[in-house]
Amino acid sequence: MFPGNPEINGIQMGHEPVAADALIDTAAWCDLAKAKGVYIVVSHYRGGDTDLVLTVHEGTAESGTTAITTGAEFPIWVATSALVDPTLVRQTDGLGYTIDTGVYTGSQIIVFYIDASILSAGYRYVQLGASGGHASSIASVAYLLSGMRYQGDQNL
Repeated sequence: MFPGNPEINGIQMGHEPVAADALIDTAAWCDLAKAKGVYIVVSHYRGGDTDLVLTVHEGTAESGTTAITTGAEFPIWVATSALVDPTLVRQTDGLGYTIDTGVYTGSQIIVFYIDASILSAGYRYVQLGASGGHASSIASVAYLLSGMRYQGDQNL
């Protein structure tokens, strides 16, 4: 699923492993100015039963909490038992995903693909947004940039 050679497609840590309830809107911002899009990969290990609600924020700078809005739904994949079966299953396109910790135990991987073209006019930054989560659950975030292009390369 990785979008190509890691030497030319960026990888950015969005948030180090942290208690899931501490993830709330504290992930790093990812700049899509030189990329066609980004895969946002969330790893979650359930320790307690409090759902973790994941959304994606957009911005003109590395600040704010403006969620991507209706009409800009994006692809979502989920592996609900990632340690046992890491198969990512495509979900209905949406604006976020809720990890239902009452249903899913153990580990989950959630992947969003944000195409830069769905961002509001003038926006180029994205950030994983989150609410809920349990203090004994662990979550982390990584951004995998796709379709990187550099200012001097007019062929990309």
